[in-house]
Amino acid sequence: FKEGYMKKVLFSIAIVVVVVSMVSCGNKTAKGGDSDSTAIADSAVVSAPAELWTTEAVEAQVRKIYDRLNDMDKNGIINIHQLEDEFCTSYYLGLRDAIGKALESVKGDQVFFGDEEGYRFLAGMKTPLEIETIKADLLTGDMAQAQVRFKGADEENGFMRLELGFENGQWRVKNFDQPEAFGPGGYLKIMQDFAGEHGISYEGIASPKGDDSDQQ
Repeated sequence: FKEGYMKKVLFSIAIVVVVVSMVSCGNKTAKGGDSDSTAIADSAVVSAPAELWTTEAVEAQVRKIYDRLNDMDKNGIINIHQLEDEFCTSYYLGLRDAIGKALESVKGDQVFFGDEEGYRFLAGMKTPLEIETIKADLLTGDMAQAQVRFKGADEENGFMRLELGFENGQWRVKNFDQPEAFGPGGYLKIMQDFAGEHGISYEGIASPKGDDSDQQ
């Protein structure tokens, strides 16, 4: 990551308050890094249809996500909130919305929870993004992972690991994991920690499979 960009990311996470909502983004720069894969449980129970329980299906969904992002970019605006609505799990969306609702009444100067630039999709790079490689792995039950390497419009290379769950007939993103940007546990853990620290209840949100640490 460029020094100025990393400082901005750390600042936005440190002062976390207000606005997990619709935002515009694009033309941002940064570099990513690789990391170890999610642990695989021994007792996986596959409930996704056989034809979709394949690495090819996971890869196809990841390409669909970034085709959609690039299509938005061509039309002048990348709407991160809309991308999340289309491609993220109900747990991720429920947690996001619980935080947003709890912060609606916050007064005073507004600072952002997370990041208004949408680096969780962009891997900190300039758009359009070109996928160079995808390495997909099927994990526990309805969970999968895709390690994606990108090339941005500035010719820099980037990396993002997406954790996905099978829901409503498609693979949907549960977590964005780019260690240099989000630290251990990825973007989902940032939201979970924020909710816990600020007493924001999300008990009614179904926990992702294989994760028993979410409920407060």
